[in-house]
Amino acid sequence: MLWLCLTFPQLALDAVGGDAQRHWVMARHGAHQWAVSTCGAIAPGMPVSMARLRAPEALGLSRQPQAEQALLASRAAMAYGIGSPVVAERLEIAEPYALPQACVWVEIGASQRLFGGLEALRDQLCSVLIEADVQARIGIAPARAAAALLAQVGDTAPCLHGADLPARLATLPIAALPWPKAWREPLQGIGIHSVGQLWQLPREGLLRRLGAGCLRALDQLHGRAPEPFQAITPPSQFNVRLELLEEIAHVETLLFPLQRLLGELLGFLAAHDLAVLRLRLELELAWAGEGAQPSAQAAPLELQLLSPARHRDRLLPPLREQLMQHPPPAPVRALRLIAVECTRPHPDQIDAFVASRQAQDWTATLERLRARLGEAAVWTPVVRDDHRPAFAQDRGAPGSRGVAAPTTRRPLWWNPRPQPLAQCPARTGIERIAGGWWTPAPLDADYGWADINGRQAWVRRDVSGDPLGNRAWIEGWSG
Repeated sequence: MLWLCLTFPQLALDAVGGDAQRHWVMARHGAHQWAVSTCGAIAPGMPVSMARLRAPEALGLSRQPQAEQALLASRAAMAYGIGSPVVAERLEIAEPYALPQACVWVEIGASQRLFGGLEALRDQLCSVLIEADVQARIGIAPARAAAALLAQVGDTAPCLHGADLPARLATLPIAALPWPKAWREPLQGIGIHSVGQLWQLPREGLLRRLGAGCLRALDQLHGRAPEPFQAITPPSQFNVRLELLEEIAHVETLLFPLQRLLGELLGFLAAHDLAVLRLRLELELAWAGEGAQPSAQAAPLELQLLSPARHRDRLLPPLREQLMQHPPPAPVRALRLIAVECTRPHPDQIDAFVASRQAQDWTATLERLRARLGEAAVWTPVVRDDHRPAFAQDRGAPGSRGVAAPTTRRPLWWNPRPQPLAQCPARTGIERIAGGWWTPAPLDADYGWADINGRQAWVRRDVSGDPLGNRAWIEGWSG
């Protein structure tokens, strides 16, 4: 097997919705507290007291393990677009100053040919991560533990064969392994600092000094022992809630957490090879004032796209326009994004070098106009399934086609109201149209084309109201 591992150094910070320029995350074990994310001069593993001295203006936030697990599962779904099975784990030791490692593995040995090779597969994954605005490190090796170690130290060169693992891992530090201090400190005490040095130690002495668990972990690292895992199944629907770090009252500020939700949505779409047609954004509000509810929900914002979309530049602008047109009436404390309707993407949306880019840009422009002016303000004429001329046309969403157009000739320009004529002129192409007997507007009339002042007019003569009369109306013109 060949495993690709993704590690997320800032997962703890992303899970609490923090900003790496202003926030850092701290972990706690008993009376000990330490940083697990970076922020300016603050480094992971630094005691909280020192971190506050290094960056007194930065705000320290407590870890949220449940939010980390949910975010890790969401990011694991991105890996389903390149292979299977997919495994997601948080590797951490319950002891002071331990640094958690969030890892996602995907087996790519069977799928790399489908992408045209390993480099093409990795490029595809990187494009998904960039589109979703996710920071990750990548490692590739025949063993999961080895792939995680390569990713942890930033070694992106793939190791394709198990026989090469001892040489590839030899110079890597033991400190980068998610091992307990009970294993690392005795080794460091005898001058063992690298994986290669550890691999050269007598196995009997290592077993006697550190136990079978350490020996098994070392064998797993080198692909010499099985690595049990439980594969995850990606969710079938996208419905994600994001609780904000602090209440947000301004639309522009609200766009930052919204972009994170969109990033998770893009990962979901890439994993399932889908594109979204309809989105719903729900805002949970924090009302102020005496007797107010602690939280409430604003009217959800519905986004109906004109064509399936799977890129951020198609989704964020119309959502922003809707938020600007319908700002929340109170500060927002949480967001929920729901993909209401998804479908398979058009082939043009998969190819990065398509000739229809201008058409996609035009569609995005129409969607922004609909979000700003309202869906009813931007429309296209469509044909309805009604052979009565007055009811045969309707307003539809741009891009919709309606039913098949009639095969007989019809006016290009229709009068807002029928124009009465003193008498019915000579007509050609006469056709009798009747229907709608059980509606408030029944019809029984003759229609035909007549020459009026050198122009072709479509003239109606009502038969039911005056069978022997000669009254007529101009319904429209040919051009």
